[in-house]
Amino acid sequence: MFMRQLFSLLCFSFIALSSVAAVEDIIQAQQVIERSSEQIKQTLKRPAYQNDFSKATQFVDGVVTKFVDMHRVALLVLGKNIRKATPEQRQRFIHEFKILLVRVYTRAFLNYKEWTITYYPNNDTTNDGKTIVRTLVHQSGKQPVNIIYRMLLNKSDEWKVYEIHIDGVSLVTTYRSFFDQEIARTGSIDVVIKSLIDKNSKVNLDKEH
Repeated sequence: MFMRQLFSLLCFSFIALSSVAAVEDIIQAQQVIERSSEQIKQTLKRPAYQNDFSKATQFVDGVVTKFVDMHRVALLVLGKNIRKATPEQRQRFIHEFKILLVRVYTRAFLNYKEWTITYYPNNDTTNDGKTIVRTLVHQSGKQPVNIIYRMLLNKSDEWKVYEIHIDGVSLVTTYRSFFDQEIARTGSIDVVIKSLIDKNSKVNLDKEH
């Protein structure tokens, strides 16, 4: 009886500790998004950045790459086509896709004026090195935008975003579908990389694929 009670107590203690760790993970991950978003918001409202897309992009690049695992995101987007790509093609794709993503992110922030973010609780108590940060972005006169960040803890104990859902639409899935179609149509990853290079070479883009 004593051993059974001891075992039950140990199991309960382990579950409780795991739950506490999971809650701490959620808090830490949310703080990463909060700090980064606020830093971008306060900086991009300045005229010097509002009137210079290249300067704004350079700044956002420095912030985004600190909390987004660009390498993982790009490989998830490439999906099954990874097997068709040479190491050199993978690196070129990752590089150009990162530039595209930063530009899209920058344009989105520049288009939003005086936005605020509401953070919603995440009930996940699994301590597995992954978590979700749920947010709602508000802007006066517009419908709020539901954004969910999927994050993981890397080997350096840093929380990094590896997937983003915007109003229920997966960024990874959307881009993967687009590039799958392009690679199937052209039969070449190099053609897709070339299209990314061409797009990224433009000074300012209001819309991105």
